Amino acid sequence: MPTYASKDELDFDLSQLPCLPAFDHVEMAAPDFFDVQYAINPHMLDASGALQRIDRKLAQQQWNSVREAIESAGVTVTVEPALADHPDFVFCANPWLPIPAEVTGEGPHCVPSRMASDERAGEVARWCESLADRGWKVAPLTGTAKCLEGTGDGLWHPRRQLLWAGIGSRTERGAWEELAERYGLHVVLLELQDPALYHLDTCLAPLDERTCLWSPSAFTSAGAALIEQLFEDAIAVSEPEAHESFVCNAFAPDAGGAARPVVLQKGAQRVVRELSERGFSPIEVETDEFLKAGGSVFCMKMAHPVRVDQ
Repeated sequence: MPTYASKDELDFDLSQLPCLPAFDHVEMAAPDFFDVQYAINPHMLDASGALQRIDRKLAQQQWNSVREAIESAGVTVTVEPALADHPDFVFCANPWLPIPAEVTGEGPHCVPSRMASDERAGEVARWCESLADRGWKVAPLTGTAKCLEGTGDGLWHPRRQLLWAGIGSRTERGAWEELAERYGLHVVLLELQDPALYHLDTCLAPLDERTCLWSPSAFTSAGAALIEQLFEDAIAVSEPEAHESFVCNAFAPDAGGAARPVVLQKGAQRVVRELSERGFSPIEVETDEFLKAGGSVFCMKMAHPVRVDQ
């Protein structure tokens, strides 16, 4: 299946794509060892250039609040025990990419990430082992792409077999081309251009089939045109909202029903108002301690459609 890097290349309509089930199960990783011990993104340094300092007790409380908010939306949460000496393990959106059974034609696949930083490479094996024990097939990349960072850069379009694919410092185009060919997927390529929004999940949040939050300045003109073409309602987020509160790192739990919850960092009043006007139910949470490491709600979870007892 070809990948799509510009609006002119599109040869499909979303309504024509095969459906996906609800992504109504979430993995989270316990934050016991969460800390900032190195700098692999701009947010990990304070204004003086020193490493950010984490209040571990407060971080635990904030993690609990995120979990409770997701569970309140009717989503099942499974918690992976913390991994010693891996302070970013809590950001479980990055070490793997889920490929649903509806795409593979068999059981669910886990595509292990090839992390861009050595500091996080050890997280991948732990997740692969845990998932394999629960019946997932581990399906590594076989090509030459050096980097792929899971759902940090690979976002499933809600309820459709379409993958939004970020290209930048954390994921290479070749990884997406390999997966598009392997699984016969429609993959839309979006080049990232803002160093502070280093993953796709920091500047694009699909909320439902027709709606997303996005930060227009994070994308090239070609990427912006693709987003505006495929989402009927693309809610633009300002640079301050995107940079300071990571509002595009929101998560819309897919548990059905009329509530249409969106879990997001507290404080983006304009975005909360716009979501409410569209019939969504914003759930604001505090993730300030995690923002110091360059992550918020979406980074702290991995959503998929597979029963945890499968």
